[in-house]
Amino acid sequence: MILGLGDCNMLGADKFDSKSYIGLVEKTSNKKVINCAHTMTTSREGLLYFRDNYEKNFELVVVAYGLVDAWKTFKYAPYVLYYPDNFFRKFGRKIVKKYKKISKRFGLNELLGTKNVVSLDEYKKNIEFIVKNSRRVLLIETAPRLDFLELNRDIKKYNSILSDIALEYKHVEIVEIYKDFEANKALYFDSVHFNESGHLLVAKKIADKL
Repeated sequence: MILGLGDCNMLGADKFDSKSYIGLVEKTSNKKVINCAHTMTTSREGLLYFRDNYEKNFELVVVAYGLVDAWKTFKYAPYVLYYPDNFFRKFGRKIVKKYKKISKRFGLNELLGTKNVVSLDEYKKNIEFIVKNSRRVLLIETAPRLDFLELNRDIKKYNSILSDIALEYKHVEIVEIYKDFEANKALYFDSVHFNESGHLLVAKKIADKL
């Protein structure tokens, strides 16, 4: 069995909800996949999904976080988890969203500063927790964005952490996709999400590791 932990691209945005790369891996490998991917999630949610779903019979955990972790937000904006979700958290996220819009409108981002949604240090700790408690792990690089190009500098830093972790732990491998997507915009259907060709590419790279 395979456990999938990731964000919108592992989930499969738009019409790819059942045809994302992790779904393609399930079909080609004949291994059952429990896909815990969810849109807008970070490695913080990943920890919770892992704790709630991981069992010893999982032979592989595929991890794909970094896109939202690396996002820049107002330094003093609270974070409301997407998992486990409930009415109060949904309401809280709406309030926080309005708060961040007002802060940006009044120039507080420039005045007081911004931060990554999940710091590099916390990101490393979150991924390492999953790694240390799994039999085998594949870490999927975060692909670059076609908009907000300045964010790609941060995405590279998060990918670098994945590379370091893969070098440190023998049961961990990294699936490198950043350069592929950087070189070929035809792998996207918008500025962030993979199209059929993008999902096929990632699925093949995972299959090669298997």
